[in-house]
Amino acid sequence: MTSLDHSKYVKACPTAMRGRSLRGCSGFSLIELLVSISIITMLIALLQPTLHGAREQARRRYCENSLRQLAIAWTVFPTDHNQELVNSLPDDTDGWVKRGAGWTPIEQGKLYPYVRTTGVWHCPSDPTGNERSYSIAAPLHGERWDRHLSNPNDSWAQFGTDNFDEIIIPSSQLLALEELDARGWNIGSWIMYVRDAQKYSWIDYMAQFHSRGTTLSFADGHVQFEYWQDKDTNFASKNELFFLTDPGNEDWLKVRNWYRNLQSTGDVKQTVAP
Repeated sequence: MTSLDHSKYVKACPTAMRGRSLRGCSGFSLIELLVSISIITMLIALLQPTLHGAREQARRRYCENSLRQLAIAWTVFPTDHNQELVNSLPDDTDGWVKRGAGWTPIEQGKLYPYVRTTGVWHCPSDPTGNERSYSIAAPLHGERWDRHLSNPNDSWAQFGTDNFDEIIIPSSQLLALEELDARGWNIGSWIMYVRDAQKYSWIDYMAQFHSRGTTLSFADGHVQFEYWQDKDTNFASKNELFFLTDPGNEDWLKVRNWYRNLQSTGDVKQTVAP
């Protein structure tokens, strides 16, 4: 009887078929596989901060573009309304947005016809989940902008304006910024004290959706990202701390001199010195 030559049927790993060591095969050993997995895991750990930073940078750029579109819409509104500013307090009658959460108050607001897309109203890094992530500065026809006329002793009085022509330097007038309101929606305007007697006193704090800074827009339509320098500014932001009084806070001084670029009156100056 003729014997069969089995060697011709062994192609994948001939040494294994002859009872020899598996090292003659072309595959990975268990140790080599574990080493490879360990290296890949280390590379992922090293790259993760970089990838996170790139993602956050993209979100910040998206936020800046959104605020720029809203700022342009805000500057166009007065040209159609005899230079009158849109009411920047959420209001069911004539507000730039109506009161309440959801997209409907935005779509029924007075500014929506000038920027008909809901995406620009929301920052993807907003931790609250609010549909609208931005608020307008109170002196610009916002919260208590004219309270000094009816109650000059009101500590929150803004000595503001409802007319675009009264803004002295639009490129230095803060328009809108990110706001963090955990009550379900951004209820008022973004507001701070303006009187000299209340120097270095905040009302609202600076929301920080992107690391240690805030995205801001100005009345000429430009947008910038501002990193905050004072540790107390960052502490108030992290802890959602309202009504912080912090003498010498350089961030407060910078924001205050952007916040109300209008004519000086009484103890409410256009610009405040240190």
